[in-house]
Amino acid sequence: MASDKEPGVWLTVLKLVLGAAALIGLVWGALWYLEKYGSGPEMNPSLKPKMDWGIANDSPIPSRR
Repeated sequence: MASDKEPGVWLTVLKLVLGAAALIGLVWGALWYLEKYGSGPEMNPSLKPKMDWGIANDSPIPSRR
């Protein structure tokens, strides 16, 4: 016989599902708010690196001079 002091498994599962739904809802709401009202810098594509400096043009295969 189950103890009256111990909550049922269904109640624990229900609390976990509601907690997960609340957490997902908060994260979704925060991301929606930042997308709609955020004043961050616009996302521009990054500049391509120049290929005339450093080891960008070096071959990975060593030469046999």
